[in-house]
Amino acid sequence: MFIVDDFYQNLKPSPNFRNLFEGNSFKKVPDDWFVLITDIVGSTKAIEEGRYKDVNTAGGLVAIAVANVYGHMNFPFVFGGDGVTFLLPIHLLFSIRSAIADTISVVRNGFGLEMKAGIVPVQELYKAGADIFVSKFFASPHYVQCSIFGSGLSLAESWIKESKDESFLVRETEKITPADYTGFTCRWQDIPSDRGEIVSLIVQPIANEYSATSKIITRVLNFIRTEFGEEVDYHPLNLDTLDLDNGRYLEKEAIVKSGKKSGLKFFLAYLRIKMERYVMGLAIRFNIPIKSFHYSLNRLKEYQIMSADFRKFDGTLKMVIDGSAKHRQALIEFLETLTLEGKILYGYFVSDRSHMTCILKVGVSSEVHFVDGADGGLTMAAKVLKEKRKGIRV
Repeated sequence: MFIVDDFYQNLKPSPNFRNLFEGNSFKKVPDDWFVLITDIVGSTKAIEEGRYKDVNTAGGLVAIAVANVYGHMNFPFVFGGDGVTFLLPIHLLFSIRSAIADTISVVRNGFGLEMKAGIVPVQELYKAGADIFVSKFFASPHYVQCSIFGSGLSLAESWIKESKDESFLVRETEKITPADYTGFTCRWQDIPSDRGEIVSLIVQPIANEYSATSKIITRVLNFIRTEFGEEVDYHPLNLDTLDLDNGRYLEKEAIVKSGKKSGLKFFLAYLRIKMERYVMGLAIRFNIPIKSFHYSLNRLKEYQIMSADFRKFDGTLKMVIDGSAKHRQALIEFLETLTLEGKILYGYFVSDRSHMTCILKVGVSSEVHFVDGADGGLTMAAKVLKEKRKGIRV
C-alpha cells in the first residue's frame, strides 16, 4: 500500500533546519485533517526507575505502525521522546486508529507501560481560535522531516489529557486488524558523548506570533552554531562511538516482532535478530559492501548519522546536542537572558551519552533514527519545562 496526500506531498522542503522559518515555508493545515498525539503515561516515573529504553521504544513504536499504513514515511510527524505527534488526512483516519489501538495493547503487554492516544479534528481547533501550520526540510536523501507551528498542538494536547471529548480518545477496542511493525529496529548501544556531555534541550517561545517565534528560534539556533559549531560538530552520533548492541536491547525488538516476552515465537525472532546483527557487525568491521535493500552494510553507521532526528520543531525547539560543560554553561547563560527578557521558557537534561531508536521503510528507501539523551533526555527536559510553566500563561 502506498498512500499519498496532495497537501503535504506538494510542500517544498527547506534545504536545512536553520532555514526553517525563511520564505514563509509553513502552510496552514487543511481543516479536514486531524491531530494525533500519543504519550506514555507515567514516563517520568518509568525513567527514574531506569526504564528509559522502554519509554523511548514504546514512544517511537507508533511511528512505524503509522508508516506502514501509509506505505512510506513522507508524512508529518514529530517524535518527542515519550510519544509522537502526527497530522493525518481524513482518508487514513480509521486505518490509523486501528493501528494505534493495537499499539496501545502491545505497549502494555510487551513493556508494561500505558500509552494514551487521542485524535482531534483540526476543524475543532480552528473553531476554538487555534491554528496549525506545517513545513518540512530535507534532512537526508532518505528522510524529509516535518516541523509544526501554531497553538493548535498545545490545545489538542490539553483536550486529550483532560478527556474533553471521549470521542477524541483512541481505545484498544477499536483495533480492526493488527498493526504492522515491520521496519522497527533497536540494534545500537547508547552512544557516548564525543565532547563530554549530551544536552537534551527544549525551548518554548513565549509569543505565539509567527514573526516573533521565527526571530527567537533563529536567534537560539545562531547562538548554538556560534558556541557549539556546525551540526557536524555537535551532532550526538559519531562514527567512532557508534556500536552495535549485543544484549538486552535486541530483546526489545524481538518483543515487538513476536508480540511475546518469552516462548518459541520470541526465541525465533530474537535468534533472527542476533544473526542479522552478526552479519551487520562483520560488514562494518571488515568493510564488506554487503547490500541489503538501499543499504551497504559496511556504511551502516553513516546512514544512522545522515538521517538522525536530533533537532526538530513542534511549537518548541527540541535538540539533542553533543558538547562540553563549558559549551553548556554558555548556552544556559544565554537562555537565562532570554528568559529574563520574557521571550522563552526552557528545560534541559544532561547525560554522558545518547540513545537511538530506528524505523525503516526499506521498500521506499526511507528511514529515521530517533535520537534522545540517555537516562530520559527530552522527557526529563520536558519535566523541567513544565515546572517553569506553572503559574505562567504562555
